[in-house]
Amino acid sequence: MTSVLYNQKIMKGRVFMKLKTVEDRIEKVRNDLMGQIPQICPERALLITESYKETEGMPMVIRRARALDKILSHMSIYIEDDQLIVGNQAKVGRAAPIFPEYSIDWVIDELDTFDKRPGDRFEINEDTKQKLRSIHDYWRGKTHRDEVYRNLPETILLASKQGVIHLGGISMSGDGHIIPNHDKILAKGYSGILAEVEEKLAQLDEKDPAGNRARDFYNAAAIALKAAINFGKRYAKKARELAEREEDDVRKKELEEIAVICDRIPEQAPGSFHEALQMVYFTHLIMMIESNGHSFSFGRFDQYMYPFYQRDIKAGILTREKALELVALFFIKLNSLNKVRPWDHTEFGVGYPLYSNLMVGGIKADGTDGTNEVSYICIDAIKMSRLPEPNFSVRYWSGSPRKLLEESAKLIREGFGMPSMFADETVIKALGYIGIPEEVARDYASMGCVEVAIPGKWGHRATGMTYINFGKILELVLNNGVDPATGIQLISINGRKDRSITFSSYDEVWQAWKKLLKFYTDLAVQSDKICDTSLKIHDADPFASSLVDHCIKRGKTMKEGGAEFDFVSHSTVGPTTVGNSLAAIKKLVFDERVVSFQELKNAMDNNWQGEESQRIRRLALKAPKFGNDDDYVDRIVAEVYESYLELLPSYHTDRYGKGPIGCGYTMSTSNISSYVPYGMDVGATPDGRTAGEPLNEGASPCLGTDREGPTAVVKSISKLPNSKMAGGQLLNMKLTPGILEGDDNLNKFVAFLEAYRLLGGFHIQFNIVDTETLKDAKKHPEKYPNLMVRVAGYCALFTSLMPEVQDAIIARTEHIL
Repeated sequence: MTSVLYNQKIMKGRVFMKLKTVEDRIEKVRNDLMGQIPQICPERALLITESYKETEGMPMVIRRARALDKILSHMSIYIEDDQLIVGNQAKVGRAAPIFPEYSIDWVIDELDTFDKRPGDRFEINEDTKQKLRSIHDYWRGKTHRDEVYRNLPETILLASKQGVIHLGGISMSGDGHIIPNHDKILAKGYSGILAEVEEKLAQLDEKDPAGNRARDFYNAAAIALKAAINFGKRYAKKARELAEREEDDVRKKELEEIAVICDRIPEQAPGSFHEALQMVYFTHLIMMIESNGHSFSFGRFDQYMYPFYQRDIKAGILTREKALELVALFFIKLNSLNKVRPWDHTEFGVGYPLYSNLMVGGIKADGTDGTNEVSYICIDAIKMSRLPEPNFSVRYWSGSPRKLLEESAKLIREGFGMPSMFADETVIKALGYIGIPEEVARDYASMGCVEVAIPGKWGHRATGMTYINFGKILELVLNNGVDPATGIQLISINGRKDRSITFSSYDEVWQAWKKLLKFYTDLAVQSDKICDTSLKIHDADPFASSLVDHCIKRGKTMKEGGAEFDFVSHSTVGPTTVGNSLAAIKKLVFDERVVSFQELKNAMDNNWQGEESQRIRRLALKAPKFGNDDDYVDRIVAEVYESYLELLPSYHTDRYGKGPIGCGYTMSTSNISSYVPYGMDVGATPDGRTAGEPLNEGASPCLGTDREGPTAVVKSISKLPNSKMAGGQLLNMKLTPGILEGDDNLNKFVAFLEAYRLLGGFHIQFNIVDTETLKDAKKHPEKYPNLMVRVAGYCALFTSLMPEVQDAIIARTEHIL
């Protein structure tokens, strides 16, 4: 792949490398970025504090828009050497800005520990610490987190102390989880959307007080869109300044071209593939500057980018090689962005994740296949960039070309966890289960890890509201509602105020499970509404909302009910652990009667220590385990899912009756790395698991319990209610290296993927790395700076993970086909 040539020379302290190929440029830009150590950037925090002081008393949506304008107008900007996609979030690459309007107390509390974390470390200097301390007083009592905790009832706080529910990001950060309408953005440019906003504003009756909220939204959207347009022009000016000083003719020409592009983008509709790519990046970047949520995703990238590719190829102004270079640079650029979370939330998603999903392939709304050349360019670009962002996914169905599966399989065998695979038939059925018409459902995309939504039409957060620890609920069932660790009891099964309980039948255990599951799910929904009510104020996002269908039509932000569709889900953690445990109780205590309930309970209370407890544990470990195609336990695990699904029709979001279609709940097993810290909160369980060990991840089998091979795993998964899991169903598998080597093995793997789809699987993803390599990487991280793994619904560099998550990945069963 021959590209431009640079002469090797030194100018003004910059070393020019001789870049002979596309690969050379990609490698250099990647190395330049990854050579930067993540750090804390105070710039945005200082600018928004200044803006909020200037706008006291104004409607919050206006304050948010003016703050965005202030930030985009005054933040530092730069253009990296050899990069062709421009735009930065912080003063340097991989730095994380601070968003004090959502929460700041934890920032101040952790200032001296950011650089000492066991994972997701950030460098921070004394000047930055001082600047952040200087704004602390202004934000006391004014943040989103302050508002949430003012309104949380004691019961929810106690449930959190028990370790049953975790509010996570929704209580202290922005919501994120947005796929904007890229088709519309690329067709109109921001000026076209601005014209739409101004037209709606002009139609409002100035004398009608009922229109004041809509008027505020339109004015805010106009401010935000104009600020975004001017932001692009700042890069045009910067590129020209750099071009004037540039002595290398090739780079000078590139900078001049960037200036021309940023004069037009994002204001005007793009006219080329490069301009369209820059437009997509600016949209993504500005949403992340506006709000510190995550899972700002790209939807069906190959569908909206292909017309630009096709047009430029036909006009002779683009080659496939150049398009590949641009997409790979775009992918690398995404990894310059970062987010810092409190440590107690970082544990639930470790590895610097942003979950920015980008999806290719799959059926189109008209029933034809959507795979095109951009789909394959993305696969090649991921292979070149080899970084965690974007969270790359491939859709496949009966009409997918075999080449798409083969190229996906070849990328999977590279061993860095991408792509994840989504089976269209099952996902579309799941969306139909919650009432999405089939033609609309066909256009789905992943919004983060494995949760799915309709691009440009969905409100915030298809999943990841309050986290519910199923494993902890089971522990409470077995202790009459009393948490052994804290002594807190919020509900009793038998009316007693202590842990004493016995069960005369398995049905009694099951009914107790359902009772406590409903009690804590009720609390989770209540906490969602409290967080949403606060986010409606503090996370007002006029820029992002103007890019999602119906928000402009209704004059509302997404949180107020502006989007066309609105469905959310909790993150349910540990359903397989619960199913395995219930199966052990049923088989050992009630079917075979080889141990009494009290004997089993005593052994768990002892964490299986002692000769008798060890004997009972051996029985528990031999009990049927999910993932081995055993109907006895698989049926019980499926019933655990159904027990939660049957609760959901009675729950509604804060937007119910305010415009969007749905405003209800669905189910998701997308729980990122929370299965590790949540496992730390749960004592020994009846399946033989010891206290503190991880729960199961996603819908996957429990660690090390899937002993009958990968086909048995997917057959067990096929028995779950996957076609009801519109919030996302996640299966993670680890395969031994070499399993995909050669054409025969590759063909077997493609057949395995097809079998999984035909069995009714929803999603599947893989780690192709041997256990010994992972153990060595944990021991000698300096030898493995580029080792990337699938953590959960996202990828991360293995050495960035905290030790407990590394151990959980090491402990996964290593399968062969």
